[in-house]
Formats: sequence, structure tokens, C-alpha cells
Amino acid sequence: MFSWLAGLIFLMGFFAHIGLSARFVLTQRSLGYKVPRDTLVWNSFYGIGLATLALWGFMGIVDGFVFAPIAPLITTPAILALSQVTIRRNLIFEQLRSKEPALRHRIEWSLVALFSLLGMLMIEVPWSWAVGLYGPTYWWLELILVGLLTLFFYLVGRRRGSLTLPAWAFCAFVGVAQYFVRKFKNSAIMPNDILAINTALAVSDQYTYSIDPRAVVGVVVVLAGFCVLSLLHPSWSVVEGDSARGHVGKDAGCGLAAAALCAALVLVPNYMEVFQVQIMYWYSINFYEKQGFLPTFIAVWQDMPIHKPEDYTTEDAERATAELSQSYDQTIGASAERQQAEEQFAETKPSVIVVMNESFSDLSIFDNLRSGYEGPQFFKSLDDVLWRGKLFVDVHGGGTCNSEFEFLTGNSLGYIGAGKYPYSTFDLTPVDSIVHQLSGQGYDTWAIHPNYASNWNRNKVYPALGFDDFVDIDDFGGFPERNIDGTKKMTTPTGVPIFHSGVSDQATYEYILELLKADAPQFVFDVTMQNHGSYNQNNIPEDKLTHYYPTGTYEDPRFAETPERLNEYLSCIEESDRALEWFVGQLRELDRPVVLVFFGDHQPSMTPDYNDAWYQNEDDLTHTQRIYHADYLVWANYDVAGQAQDGDTRDTSVDSLSGEVLSAIGAPLTNYQKAQCAVGTQILATNLNGYLGADGTWYTPEQDGPYHEVYDKMALVEYLNFAEQL
Repeated sequence: MFSWLAGLIFLMGFFAHIGLSARFVLTQRSLGYKVPRDTLVWNSFYGIGLATLALWGFMGIVDGFVFAPIAPLITTPAILALSQVTIRRNLIFEQLRSKEPALRHRIEWSLVALFSLLGMLMIEVPWSWAVGLYGPTYWWLELILVGLLTLFFYLVGRRRGSLTLPAWAFCAFVGVAQYFVRKFKNSAIMPNDILAINTALAVSDQYTYSIDPRAVVGVVVVLAGFCVLSLLHPSWSVVEGDSARGHVGKDAGCGLAAAALCAALVLVPNYMEVFQVQIMYWYSINFYEKQGFLPTFIAVWQDMPIHKPEDYTTEDAERATAELSQSYDQTIGASAERQQAEEQFAETKPSVIVVMNESFSDLSIFDNLRSGYEGPQFFKSLDDVLWRGKLFVDVHGGGTCNSEFEFLTGNSLGYIGAGKYPYSTFDLTPVDSIVHQLSGQGYDTWAIHPNYASNWNRNKVYPALGFDDFVDIDDFGGFPERNIDGTKKMTTPTGVPIFHSGVSDQATYEYILELLKADAPQFVFDVTMQNHGSYNQNNIPEDKLTHYYPTGTYEDPRFAETPERLNEYLSCIEESDRALEWFVGQLRELDRPVVLVFFGDHQPSMTPDYNDAWYQNEDDLTHTQRIYHADYLVWANYDVAGQAQDGDTRDTSVDSLSGEVLSAIGAPLTNYQKAQCAVGTQILATNLNGYLGADGTWYTPEQDGPYHEVYDKMALVEYLNFAEQL
């Protein structure tokens, strides 16, 4: 209702804009003046803005007005006022030409400064109300950066507002993009997100785009900046006898100097220390809010290179690798269980099926969601697993490719550094992977992902990592058409069933079962799609829709829309659980040995709401790690030599999982994997936030805890294994 009411108010504003503009044009015409065409073009953008807001309102995608019903009543008159200033720009020019040159210059540069301020607000207001709470260093830094960018376009553009529009477009785009990234992923834009823009565009149709009162205020700020630019023109700002032509060289030189200074500020060595900008990657959005988008984004960008461990040398790294791998050989590798597993592996060569299930996690860890939720029941009750537990990861709400990277290569982002997506940044051809290993053992290697092959550069990365074949959406028949109501059809054009966001989990499992008919042992890495966000698509069949309503979430504004989104997500997990049960049942019947590794890549974006509301007064690291883990299990349809298969529970991290699995089933290991397994007796899990010691305590890399020495040694080993190979 509120969205429709907002649409009506904006529509009335649109017609008011048309009426007021037409009245002014006709009045001027009656006085013998003609409103220039370029002024009408400038003015038309306000009508476009109001019409767009009205359309969104009637489409039901203007939300949140239940908390701020007065917002459209304030913003619509503000937009109308801006439009009336712009349509009178030539009258304003006439008035300004009569002023003294010194006053004209002051007005000109005041408008440039005002636009710079508005540009900063255009970046910040759409997604954050905290712009007025920044420390003065961050506030001035962002304002100066925007001001220098504005000066460059203004001066090189010969003091024309129309040629300064790229600065306006940049600020508006950043603000809008960050608004939607926060809305969909509850995170901030990172530099590597730009490298992954194709992937973002490919999945963009799975989200419902809506705006709230904060975004509407952002629209007003964007149009205010547009209004200021409409008033900048050399016809009044250039003093007689001092023509724009005569100023071309000087203005261009000053504009280039502004660009150079802007670049210098961006490239300042030790940027974070100089400007006291901080970033903690486990919840980047919090630091973006405290320090401003541009200062924090630049800090993350400067932090992208892989940093060498302190006092690193190749010789030290090789020595550490040898020591740790030898430790494995003398302990785990020398055990009777490992010897039995090695003999069995050499004889049987079991197929290894890895299912990285999109967004799969057990949210019952959040106090049973204060609604009696017990989690995915088959997943939790399967009792003959080799082992299961929490799987600590480095992404939340998105960034699937990083969980893939860590599992396939065994390298941890905790050592590589935050803010990086190796799939998008590095050539992984020289990097070791479990794919190369099993291929060398005679395995056929398959990657499955029922979406575009180009997402996260998988069409390039998978061959580099050693996969023989890549099954993408085209192999499942392509994407289905939309139904008339906008929802996806329940099958692909070739009849493959879909659920929620794409091809169903079970459809990918059926494909795997066909691959298992081959004589050679198979390694299959299946990245599922059905559980992908967003979770307000309203496309879950009623008989499969869950109904859990956490206590108090309707009353608490932090949980806006959360019960509906939560149940759409939980319905996806229930469907994944049913499909897993079916798949395990099929694998039990196979007359060939198969190992199944099943894990989720990250939690959905909504979990910080519960974490922050329900778990307070605990240390930051413990609090954060609750949202940076998914769940996993390792199961086999045969008796694995040396393994009890009695449901053992152990927590680990995604980078260690592949090596642990190969070690358990008796497959040959690299020295790097042996080093990982040896370290795993003291450090159970590692991610960007810290590491979990064998004593059950989380430590940050800077802490001088009981496992600090072995952590630092593993940092040397990983740098040698990954960074030196690039």
C-alpha cells in the first residue's frame, strides 16, 4: 500500500513538473523570449526522475515507507523546486552577467565547491545515514578527492556544467551501486568486485530491485548536484576581455594538475597509516560507514597485493615445508590407518564427488532462530559419515569463487590477504590443485555449474586448474523463459527441473550419476545454483514453503523483510536436504566406491541481523566467526580403510578440507598438503579473521598465542606454494 501511495505522490509530482515547466515556457514566449533547447533538455531529467520513481511505486518496489510515509511528500516538492531553478537558468545567467567580475568568480567557485560537497553526499547518502559522523580526516579526504575530480572535468571541459557530468555520473553510480550491494549482500563494494562485474550482471536478474526512503533522499541529492551543474556555463562565469578561448591552455593545465593531485592522494605510500584509515574485512560495511566510501575503498585497493611474510626467504619457506611434511610422514603418514588407506586407494581408486552447495548452512546455530528451527534434518542425521562439522570460510553472502578456490587449491585467503578474488585477479595455470593431482592418478575430471560459464571467469579458471570438462548452463538446456508473472518456469527448455534461482540440486546429481557410469574413476566438482539469492523472489511452491517467524523480528526495524526472506532461504535448504537424501540413497546402490564431500560455500546475507541482535557482549572474533562458517560432511558408500565412519565431528576450514579428504582415503599427497595436515593437529581452521587453535580458542594473526609460531611457519609454506608460483 505504501509503495502504491508513494507512486501516486511521485506521479502527481511528475504532472506538476510538466505543468510548471509548460507554464514557464508559455509565459516566456508571451514576453518575447524563447527558452533555449538545451535548458529544456536539462529540465527534462527531473521529469524522468519523478516518472521513474512513480513507476517503481506502482510496481511495488518502493519499500520501507511504513517507517517513513512522509518521505515522498518531502522529496517530491524538493525535486520540483530543483527543476524550476534549472528551467530559469538563462534568467539566472542574465542576472549574473551584471555582477562584478570578482563576485562572479566567487559565485562560480562556490558552485563548484557546492557540487563537490553534493558529489560526496551522492556517494554516501543512498546507502548510509552516517555521512555526518565521519571523523574530520575522512570527511575532508573524500571531499577533496571528489573536488579534484570535479575540477578536472570542469576545467578541461572549458567551464561547462554539461562537460562536468562525468563527475556527477561517477558519484551517482557509486552511490546507487553501493546501495544495491548493501541491500543484496549486506557488504561493501570491494576493488575485485569491479573485476567480477560480468558475474554480477549475469546473476542480477535473480534479485528484486527496490528502493527505500534513504535511497529516495539519495535521488534528491543526485538531482541537486545535477541542478548545480546546470548553472555552470562560461556565458556568465568568464569575464569580458578574458574569453574562454584564451583560458583553454591555463584551464586545461590546472585541470590536469587537479587530476595529478587526485592520483597522488590515491597512490600515497602507506595510505592507511598516513590517513589513519582502517579496514577489518570480516565486516567491511562497518568500516565503510565509519570512514566514507572512497577513503576505505582506496585503502582496500592498496591492500590488494599479496604481502610477503616478514623476513621471508625462499630457503626458509622450503625448509619449513620440508619440516612439516616430514612431520606428517613420521606421524599421520606412518600410522597403520594411513597405510591401510594407501593400499586400498591404490587398488580401488574411488570416485570423488564434491558438492559445493550454494549458501548451504545450518541456521539453527542462531538460537534455533527463536522459532524452533532445528536445521536440515537429513544432513544432520546421516550417521555413517567419515566426519562432519563447521567449515570456516572467508566470504559471507557472496563471493562463492573464493570458497571454490580454497578447496580446489588448498590455499587460504587468510594468508593471501583480504579483498582478493583469485579467480578474477591471477593466472592460476601454474598453481597446484586437487584436480591436477587426481588427473595424474587417472581420474576423469569434471566441473559442473548450471549457470553462465563466464561467471567468475570459470571458463578460463577451470581449464587452468586441470579440469578436463566443464558442464555449464548450456549443457542443461539453457535458461528457462519467464512466466507471464515474471517468475521462472519450473523447467529448462530441455525439461530439466529448476528450483528458486536455477537448475535444481537434484538435476545436477542426476548428471553426476550418468558420469559415474564411466569405467574410469571420476572427480566431479559440482557448484550448485538453486539456493542463490535473492530471497524475496516469492517463487517457492506453497507445499515446500517453511513458516518460521523468529520472535520480535517484525517489531525490530533491523529485521525489515527478514521473516519472508528467511523462509524463502530455509525452503531452499529444505529442498537441498531432500535432494541430498535422494543422492546418498542413489550412491548407496552403486557398485563402485564413491566418496562424497558436501559443503556450503557461505551463509546468506541476512545472518548478521540475528548475530548482532542476539549475541552481544562477546569478543569481536568469536562474534564474527559465527557468520563466517558453513557446514560440511564427508561420506563414502564403502568402508574406507582406517576410518571408523561413525559420525565423528571436527571443525576445519575450506582450504584444509581437500587435503584432509585425500589423506583419509589414502590418496598421494603433495608436500604442501602434508604440511597442512601436520599443522592441522595444532590449528584446526584458518580464515581471514583468525585461526582456531586445538585448544578451541580463536586467535588473531597478531596475537602471541600458543600456536603463533606454527601459524607463521604455515604462512611461509603457503607463500611458497601460491604467491611464488604466480
